[in-house]
Amino acid sequence: MKRAIVGGAWWWLATWTSSVVAVSGCAGDSSQGSAPVRGVGGAAGSGGASIDGTGGTIGGTGRSNGASGGSGGSAGDRDERAPGSIPMFIAQGHAGRTVISCDDGRSWVADQSDEEWGFCANPANDCDHGPGAGRGIAWGDGWFFATFGWGAPGSVRRSRDGVTWEPVLEGTTFGGMVFGNGRLIAASRNGQYSDDLGRNWTGFDAAGLTSWNVRDAAFVPHDGGRFVMVASDGSPELVVSVDGMSWARPESAPSDCGEGLPYQGRIAYGNGTIVLIGDGGVICRSTDGGQTWSSKKIADSLRANGIWNGSEFMAWNYGTLHRSTDGEAWTTTETVPDDIDIGVTAVSDSGTIVGVTSHWQQHYDAQVFYRSEDGVHWEVLPSDAYPGGHPIKVMAFGYGQPSERCE
Repeated sequence: MKRAIVGGAWWWLATWTSSVVAVSGCAGDSSQGSAPVRGVGGAAGSGGASIDGTGGTIGGTGRSNGASGGSGGSAGDRDERAPGSIPMFIAQGHAGRTVISCDDGRSWVADQSDEEWGFCANPANDCDHGPGAGRGIAWGDGWFFATFGWGAPGSVRRSRDGVTWEPVLEGTTFGGMVFGNGRLIAASRNGQYSDDLGRNWTGFDAAGLTSWNVRDAAFVPHDGGRFVMVASDGSPELVVSVDGMSWARPESAPSDCGEGLPYQGRIAYGNGTIVLIGDGGVICRSTDGGQTWSSKKIADSLRANGIWNGSEFMAWNYGTLHRSTDGEAWTTTETVPDDIDIGVTAVSDSGTIVGVTSHWQQHYDAQVFYRSEDGVHWEVLPSDAYPGGHPIKVMAFGYGQPSERCE
């Protein structure tokens, strides 16, 4: 049995044994090859569920994942974290940047990147498109995985402590890293998966997609597990898989379902519901593992990606928290302070939420890190508690090995 963190909660996930599937190179804004990629995607467990990889509907009732606590609950009495590991957040940014917190979001250390400070502030450098563009990060089985590169070939890297990173794929571009049921997924129309924590990779073909560019991806522990990818070259497209190899479109989904998911982190799961949180304020939800979807607009804008904190979905706009227990009925609360402008968030097992500014001209000296225990009241970290730097695009929580920078 494997364990993975999904929406801030631990889940027991049945390990999947699969056959190798041939696939073409990854899709994206640039050409990609067979080089390694960083990722934390998991495979779906065994069982009766299946998906018609040519775009058919999601079939069967799926696999039992053995979760003992229900949505957002405890995941049993076993703990497969590596001995001596510690909880930590990792933030991934452009220009190959990573920075970590091992004191529950109170401070950030071990800031490192591929480029010098201020690189993305130079108009000559397009940090959204380049080998160091941060596109996704995840945690699974004692490893953090991250994929860099968009519009130009990049790499997938992995780390046990968030400080020392090793490339496991190179010359690739992906739209997210996902881990579930023991399988690591590098998300793309022609993506790759690994069943041995990034050592070896096999290609898959997301045949249900016509768009080339996957923008967001996630694993949700619904009925044994589902992988979800959202792609867009204009109009959004959704595909779902039980094993991370064969993908299919939903039976039904509104045309606005999946709009405004530019980076990994806007797909959340809790209380039996998958929720997509669009930056234009559209919420899309499914209660049947991604077979059918509905959508509604709850705000003019949702500037921050969303989370499931174990009891509620949460998403933010400038100075405003939107929250819901079921993804259908949402309430609005003013944040304290009332000018919080979060762009990227993550949540720990204990419920601590961290955030950082990530919008236009909100990096380097203007970058601000935040911390909250309820999503309403926020601590604005003092400038000496973190290094301002390249734009942050994705955050993840997991358990890593201690280091000299993080004990």
